[in-house]
Amino acid sequence: ADTMTVSLSQRRTESLKSALSKMESTTKSAYRCADQLASRAGRLGSLTGPASDASSMLSHANANLAATLILMRDAREKFDTLSDCEPAIDRVHRGVLTLEDRTNRAKGEKAADAARAALPAAQRVNLTEQDVYAAGDSMEILRDAYRYFAQRTIWRAAPSTLSSLERLYKMGEDSMSLLISLHLKGAGQGAKPQRNKPSISPAVESAEQTRDRLNNALQNRDLLKNIGEYDEYQPLEARPIREIRAIFECLTSYGYNLGPAPKREPSGLSAIFGLQPQHISRTEKVGSGCYNKLTKIELVVGFPQLDAYGMARREIAYSSMDAYYRRLRRDRKAGSEKSGKDPKKSTSFLGSQKNQETSIESGEADAAARDAVRCLEHAMVIIAGEKNVYRTIVTPSLNKTDDEDEEEEDLSPFYKKACVASYAYVVGSVVDRALDIIETVFLKEGGIGQTSGSSTSKEAPATLTVPEAYSAAAAGLRMLDGVRMLGPSLAKLCEMNVGDNKTESNTSISAVLCIAIHRTTVKNAARTLENLAKAIQDDPMKGPLHRPKNASVSSVSKDVVDAIRSISPFVSAYKSVSKRRALPWDPNMGEDAGEMDSFVRYLVMRLLNSLKGKALDYTRDGRDDSQAKAHIFMINNAYYLLEELGNDHSDDAQQQEQQKSDADFYRISGSWFDDKVNKMMDSEKKKYLEHWEALNTHLTAVDNNELEFLKNDAKTLSHESGRLIKSRFSGFNESFEKTYQLHKTLCIIDARLRLSLQQEVTSVFVPRYRRFFEKYTKVKFSKKHQGDYAKYSPERIEEMMGELYVDPEDE
Repeated sequence: ADTMTVSLSQRRTESLKSALSKMESTTKSAYRCADQLASRAGRLGSLTGPASDASSMLSHANANLAATLILMRDAREKFDTLSDCEPAIDRVHRGVLTLEDRTNRAKGEKAADAARAALPAAQRVNLTEQDVYAAGDSMEILRDAYRYFAQRTIWRAAPSTLSSLERLYKMGEDSMSLLISLHLKGAGQGAKPQRNKPSISPAVESAEQTRDRLNNALQNRDLLKNIGEYDEYQPLEARPIREIRAIFECLTSYGYNLGPAPKREPSGLSAIFGLQPQHISRTEKVGSGCYNKLTKIELVVGFPQLDAYGMARREIAYSSMDAYYRRLRRDRKAGSEKSGKDPKKSTSFLGSQKNQETSIESGEADAAARDAVRCLEHAMVIIAGEKNVYRTIVTPSLNKTDDEDEEEEDLSPFYKKACVASYAYVVGSVVDRALDIIETVFLKEGGIGQTSGSSTSKEAPATLTVPEAYSAAAAGLRMLDGVRMLGPSLAKLCEMNVGDNKTESNTSISAVLCIAIHRTTVKNAARTLENLAKAIQDDPMKGPLHRPKNASVSSVSKDVVDAIRSISPFVSAYKSVSKRRALPWDPNMGEDAGEMDSFVRYLVMRLLNSLKGKALDYTRDGRDDSQAKAHIFMINNAYYLLEELGNDHSDDAQQQEQQKSDADFYRISGSWFDDKVNKMMDSEKKKYLEHWEALNTHLTAVDNNELEFLKNDAKTLSHESGRLIKSRFSGFNESFEKTYQLHKTLCIIDARLRLSLQQEVTSVFVPRYRRFFEKYTKVKFSKKHQGDYAKYSPERIEEMMGELYVDPEDE
């Protein structure tokens, strides 16, 4: 059993070994098959790889070929842009030249460019609105083509193509700019005369009437229908508006180049913005029609359509303002010639008596000042019209639609600033002309370039008389009154917000010129006031016009009264001067500045000093009547001043109101004037009466102890006693006759003053003479010639006193 068991185990072991051996051989055989398969798979892969690569390359080649075909087609279209767009642009070019030639011929002018004038008839084109639209589309196509080739500069034909595109675009750009200019110039001014309203003749309204009219106009929302002689007006017709808008839409903010919109601010904008009022001064000659050269420079804001708009409308706006001013001057000259007055001569005030109508006649300076204010009013109308034109043709190009938002990055950030600059350039020329007109009045009619007072040298500069000086001062205040009232509204019309959070609207050329108008007018008005004060102070002492032979009222007194009345209506204008300028009589400025009364007081004190100097000059003549003349001269002038300017203390409210509003009735309300002049007159009168007081020295009574009568005649004095009375009568007669003859040549024009002084002189010696005469004519102090000694009865003397101081012209 054990043997059988061992045999079975061996058999099983051998079987297992045999199976393992067979498995090993099978595995080796499988490995060999696997290696063979891998080798064959590798050989198969090496055969199929190139075919796949070739297939991929064929696919890429096919795609590249398709893209190349598309690129070639697009490139061909872009290369054809020149030939496609040139006809439309050339047609606009020839059409614009034809229109320009037609316009020049209509005006009787020659073409500015010989090439334009030589345009053959066959090439002339009647431009239509559709031509403009077609050219606008072509310009946009040119821009697209330019951007296309600018990105493909490696192409051999790209540089020459870009140059050709620039040339054609420049021709279209110039043609469109010229068309804008022709339309805007041909449209005319943006204001027209009001209908059913008579043309204003040379202004005669008072200062108060002018202020009321301007106030009413400024308070009315429809300003332009209440100020001046013109209305705001849209000069452009519908078709030109559409064409100009199409051009603005086409050119938009791309500037002068075909490339991207400029990202740097155009240099020309610095000439329009960033200016300071204190740096604005006259650079042009007086009478040239321009104040500062900045308004004459060529406009270059970096955008051709805006340059064309600005230059064209500037010419129209300036011409409108200049023509209006010249018309006013012609009317003023014609009016002066018609009335027979010398337009260069100012008429001074001749004074007035009670119940006598007074008036202050206007001189050349006053008439010129009124015209200057009217020009300022007209400037507002012109600027309002130009603002309307701007809003019609320029503003729409600033209002982008939603469809254009994706192009925002291509638009220049300086386009709106350039638009505002072009508007400021246009209206700045109007403000500049108004400023030039106002200062010309100061320099020519106002004579601020002249000296005041007397001048004996032939080579000395022309001098201003007191009438010329006060006429200039009143004219200056009148113009300042207009500037003060209209200036803020004028500046508002000129103002336009840039909206870039960098540029201040009040730094544009038009804004600073508005400020310069006020600054310059204040400065020049101050000079006219100083000239007036100096003219009064330096008024000549000698000469019949300045120191009358009969000691009547001096012309300088009449002139000063006229001067005070002429400037009195302009209280607010004077305050504008005193607040901003330190004046010799009022060094304070700002809120501490004085009122008109301080200047009036200064003038009166200068006048009184001048009168005292003239009175002193009488005494230097060395004549017997010199002292009397000096006193009568001062009395005459003091009384005249009190009558003309003194407070009449009237309780009539209506009369007081009239005195405030009417220059002819102006009175100095301060008590200082009456006190000062009355004190001076009383002092001079007291000194004058002393001349007559001397007669009383001959009217002393004879002591009764010295009177001895004849023994045989109780009423006849002895010879020695009679001599005492004779000497008194003869002394009185001699002194009276001499004094009377000296004083009879003196003149007092005012009848009330004459009567009053006659009575005061009579009261000095006649009562005493009457007592003396009545006492001693009762006795006989001369046997044969008593009548020769007592030849003047008191009644006769009173009668003679009534003949004193009579104006020869009244006899």
